[in-house]
Amino acid sequence: MNFPCFNRKKISLAIAIIVLLVLIAFFAFRGVVLRKVIESVAERFREHHYTTSFEGARFRGLRTVTIDCISIISDEDSNSVRIKSLYIKPRLFPLLARHLRIKKLRCDSIDIRYHIADRNVDEKLPDQRDSTGFFDGLKGRDLAGFAYKNIRRLFSYIPQQVNMGNMNLQVNYLGDTSHIALNDFRLNRGVISSILVLSGDSATMHIPVQGKMDKQTSEISLTMTSGDTALLPVPVLRDKYGFETGFDSLNFSMSLINRNRHLVSPEGVFTITGFELKGRRLSTGSVRVDRFSSSFGLHIGSNFIEVDSATVTRLNQIRLNPYFRLDIRENPVITFKIIPQTWAANDFFSSLPEGMFTSLTGIKTEGLLHFHLAFKVDMANPDSLYFNSKFTGENFRITGYGIDDYRMMNGSFMHRVYEKSRVVAAFMVGPENPDFVPFEEISPFVRAAVMTSEDGSFFYHNGFNPEAFREAIATNIKEGRFARGGSTITMQLVKNVFLTRNKTLARKIEEALIVWLIESKNLVPKQRMYEVYLNIIEWGPGIYGINQASHFYFDKRPPEVTLQEAVFLASIVPHPKWYRYTFVANGQPKPFYGNYMRRMKELMVRKQFINPVDTTGIAPFVTLTGRAADVFVVNDTAVVDSVSIEDMDILPVF
Repeated sequence: MNFPCFNRKKISLAIAIIVLLVLIAFFAFRGVVLRKVIESVAERFREHHYTTSFEGARFRGLRTVTIDCISIISDEDSNSVRIKSLYIKPRLFPLLARHLRIKKLRCDSIDIRYHIADRNVDEKLPDQRDSTGFFDGLKGRDLAGFAYKNIRRLFSYIPQQVNMGNMNLQVNYLGDTSHIALNDFRLNRGVISSILVLSGDSATMHIPVQGKMDKQTSEISLTMTSGDTALLPVPVLRDKYGFETGFDSLNFSMSLINRNRHLVSPEGVFTITGFELKGRRLSTGSVRVDRFSSSFGLHIGSNFIEVDSATVTRLNQIRLNPYFRLDIRENPVITFKIIPQTWAANDFFSSLPEGMFTSLTGIKTEGLLHFHLAFKVDMANPDSLYFNSKFTGENFRITGYGIDDYRMMNGSFMHRVYEKSRVVAAFMVGPENPDFVPFEEISPFVRAAVMTSEDGSFFYHNGFNPEAFREAIATNIKEGRFARGGSTITMQLVKNVFLTRNKTLARKIEEALIVWLIESKNLVPKQRMYEVYLNIIEWGPGIYGINQASHFYFDKRPPEVTLQEAVFLASIVPHPKWYRYTFVANGQPKPFYGNYMRRMKELMVRKQFINPVDTTGIAPFVTLTGRAADVFVVNDTAVVDSVSIEDMDILPVF
C-alpha cells in the first residue's frame, strides 16, 4: 500500500516521539530497572543455594553499568566467585524487559574458589564405588534439550567485546590446591586471545591461547602452543588421578550449528602434537605421542549420546574409526565398536606411544594387520554382555625383535620377580637350576588342577579366552569393582617373564600384544609355556616354582603330589601369600575349602583331565606336612579380610 507523503512524515515523527519518550522514561527510571535486573539475577542464584551481593551498582552515562564488586557464595560449601571493577554496556531493549544482554564487558579480575569433596572416600573403598550413580543422574533428563538450551545461551550471552585483566580459578581437592588463570583475556568481535597459566606445587606454565568464536555460524576454535618441556600441573587430574600432561601444540575447532530441541550434532576437529602423559594408572613412566588427531561427529538426543561411526581418529600412523552410543532409558545400554581396520604391521608397531610399551620398543615387522572390536552391554543385565574382538595378520612376520626376544623362553633364561617395580628374587629357569622340574616330572594332578583353576582351555585357544573375558567384565560390572580378571595362562606367563606386576592400562595392552605375537607365530610351544609357568609362579611368600612348593607344603617331590594336594596348590595360585588363611588356627581347612575341592574335582572330571576313579575316596580336606605347617604352631596375629578370602571366587567359568 502506498501512503501519501504527509502520512509517511507523520508516521516517522510518531515513531521518533515514541523512541524519545522510551529513552526519557528509561533515563528517568534506569536505577529502578537496574535494581529489578539485579533482584532477578539474585533470585536465580538463591534457587540454586547461592548468596549474592552487588556493591556499588550504578549507571554511568546513558547505558553503562559499573559495579565495584560482585560476590557469589555457595550456601552448601566453600565455593565462591568474586568479581572486581565490572563495567557493562548492556543492550537497551532486552534490559527494559529485565533480560541482561551484554554488548561490552570489562573487569579487572575474577577469582573463583572451587572445593572438590570426594564423598566416596568416606563412604566406600575405591574399588567399591557405585558404578550406577552416573547413569542414575542422567535418567529422565532431556539431554538434547539441555544441550540445546545451554548452547543457545552461550552464543546469546557472550558479549561482542570482553576485556578481562585476569581470571583465577583455585581448585582444592582433598587439601591439595592448584591454580588455573587466564591473563589478559580479550574477545573482540569473535577473536579470542589470552595467556593460560597453570600452577601447582612443582611448576608454573604460561601458554598463549588464540581462538575464534563466530556467533553467526556457531563455531568455536582454539589454538594453544606450549614452549615448555615440563609437564603441566593440571588440577584434579594430578591430585585425584595422579596424571600430569604436556604438549607442543593443541588445536580444537567445533561447529554447533546443527542443533534443535530434539537433536544436537556437534562436528569438529581435534589435533595435539608432542603429547606427553604421566600417570600411575596408565604407565610406570611418561608416555609420549608424536601426533594424535580426530575428526569427530557427535549426536545428542533426548535420551542418548552417540559418537558417529564416520569419526576418524589417528594415532601417529594408525587410523581408527570408533563408534560409541550410550542409551539412557530405564536400563542404560552401552555400545562400543572399532570398525574393521587394516594397517601395515610396521606402521602399527612404530606408532605405539613411546614409553607405554617398553618390551615392544624397536620391534620390526612386515605384512598387514586386521582388527575389529564390538562390545554391548545392558547395565541392568550384565550377563547379556556381548564382546567380540579379532586381531589377525596377513603375510605377517617379525623381522627384528626389540628389547625382548620372546623366543628366549625355549631355552634357559634368567627370571626376575618384581614387586612394586623392585626386584625381589632372581633365578635361572632351566636345568642349571636344581629347582627346575621338567614337564613330564610334574605330577599330572598338579598340571590338571592348575589348568582347571586358571585356564581350562589353555591347550586349545590362541592365548585369549573370549568367553572367560566376557564373564569377567560382566562380573566386574555387577559388583561395581574389579572382582575378576580374564587372564589366560599365556597372559600370566607374559606378565611374569617380560613385564612388571604394576596394574596399569599400558601393561594390560602390552601383555595382550605380546601374547598375540607368541601365539600367532608359535614362538614358544604350548607345553614349554606351561612348563615354564609351573616353574616360575609364586606359590607362597618367597616360594617360586613347583619344586619349592611341593617341598614347602608337603615335603614331597613334584611327581609325588596327590590329587588332594594338587587341588590345594591350585587354590593358592591366585593369592599365594594368603595360603595360611585357608586354615583355622589348628591347621584344619575352613568350611569353604570342602566346597572348593568338590567343585574342582567335578570340573577336572568333566574336562577329562582326570578319570572319575581318581576321585574315589578323596576326602574334602588337605593336611600340610611340610614346613608350611609350622605357621600354625603359634597363634597368627596378622589381620586379614577373612570374609573376602572365604568367599573368593577362584574358579574360572567354563
